[in-house]
Amino acid sequence: MDHQKVYSQLSRLLIAGIFSMLFLSVNAQTEGIINRQAFQRGEKLQFKLYYHSKATGNISAGELISEVKPNRVFISNNANYHIVMEGKTKGAFNWFFKIRDRFESYIDEKYLLPRVFKKRIREGDYETQRVVRFNQNSGTIAYHNIKNGFNGVVNTPYKVQDIVSSIYYIRNWDFSSTSMGQKYYLNIFIDDSVYQIQFEYLGIRTVKTKLGTFECIKFKPRVLTGGVFEDETPMTIYVSNDRNHLPILVVSKLMVGSVRMELTEYEGIRHSLALK
Repeated sequence: MDHQKVYSQLSRLLIAGIFSMLFLSVNAQTEGIINRQAFQRGEKLQFKLYYHSKATGNISAGELISEVKPNRVFISNNANYHIVMEGKTKGAFNWFFKIRDRFESYIDEKYLLPRVFKKRIREGDYETQRVVRFNQNSGTIAYHNIKNGFNGVVNTPYKVQDIVSSIYYIRNWDFSSTSMGQKYYLNIFIDDSVYQIQFEYLGIRTVKTKLGTFECIKFKPRVLTGGVFEDETPMTIYVSNDRNHLPILVVSKLMVGSVRMELTEYEGIRHSLALK
């Protein structure tokens, strides 16, 4: 077997695993101000990512940290949350494909819609930086690639999320009356296009992690076939069944092995975490 080819594939799998939780999303049909009770400024979540295959066993492959910064940021006189998410590879993975990615979202405090999104990608020899500005009223998104100077404008449906804001948006919705198999949708801007992501509600499950045992809401997102995924729904996402709606565990089935990402540390959460 070509080991370079294997590690190249694993690096792509790792990227998918680190950011698989970003596809957790919902179709918001309520206009206007939404309930903002799931998180607060100062919240910081740390996730560990583990890769597993028959050849390697369990390997600690990376980590993801997501933080709601303590300071309020004003854009066009509107108050915003500033959320920073950073993902990186660890250990042996750094020798073959080093990842240092940073995403920032400035989310309108009143409506939980993104105003500005920034990303800095460093993956192996590839590096890029981009700034995205959302005009939710006109339904347009303007993006600028800092490295090559390319600019673009995309017409979008109203209420488009970025990959970071979508997580904090969904956390504020009430799933208490959701029925088994119910499907939800959300428009998310990724790179230079708007994608509609679907996920399916699969009820309540008990999940055990290093932090403890949790009662969780189970979701199954639908993603496009191809690339690193071997089917359309390779991921299972478990979110705490309490007022925090914290992502507790993500399990991704991949073309070679699987990735498990779990919450390992937290601070500054708004409500007590419901351990069983």
